[in-house]
Amino acid sequence: MRETFGDVAEIMPKYRDLSIPDLITLTVKKPLAALDAAIQAQDGTRFAAAYGQLTASCNACHRSYDRAVIVIQSPTVAAFPDQDFRPPTK
Repeated sequence: MRETFGDVAEIMPKYRDLSIPDLITLTVKKPLAALDAAIQAQDGTRFAAAYGQLTASCNACHRSYDRAVIVIQSPTVAAFPDQDFRPPTK
C-alpha cells in the first residue's frame, strides 16, 4: 500500500491547490501505522479495525475533494479464489 501511495504522489504531486504527498501523509500515516502494529501483533481483530480506519480515511478524503465516485472497500473475494488455505480435516 505504501508503494501505491508513493506512486500516486509521484504521478500526481498536485491536485488543484493540494500537495498530494502531504495529503497522503495526513490521511493514511496513522491508519498504516495501526495496520503495521496489528500485523506485528498477529491480531486479526486489530487488523480489521485498522483496515476499516484506513478505508474510511481514504473515502472521506475522496468525498471532501469532490471525488466521491472513488470508493475504496474491503476485498469481497480472496486474492487466490482457487486455493483453500484451511488446515486439512482429519
